[in-house]
Amino acid sequence: MIRGLFANWRFRSSRPGFAAGDEIRAYLTGFDPATGQGTARIGDTVLQVTGAAPGQVDQLIDLRVESFDAARATGQAVLRG
Repeated sequence: MIRGLFANWRFRSSRPGFAAGDEIRAYLTGFDPATGQGTARIGDTVLQVTGAAPGQVDQLIDLRVESFDAARATGQAVLRG
């Protein structure tokens, strides 16, 4: 019975990894007007988001990961929809 109770437990990473083509929902945590790109931080992972607008900061947005460097926990993503 104890095994069944803990069967789906696992530790989450502070640096989640993604693959190109992954579609996720995350908060846009920043926007750089100089580059026109937003930033989505998921734990210590940082995604630069193309297609985001300054008014979307602190909003939940849908993203598609375009590229990801697992060693640096950084990547490029594009706003969906």
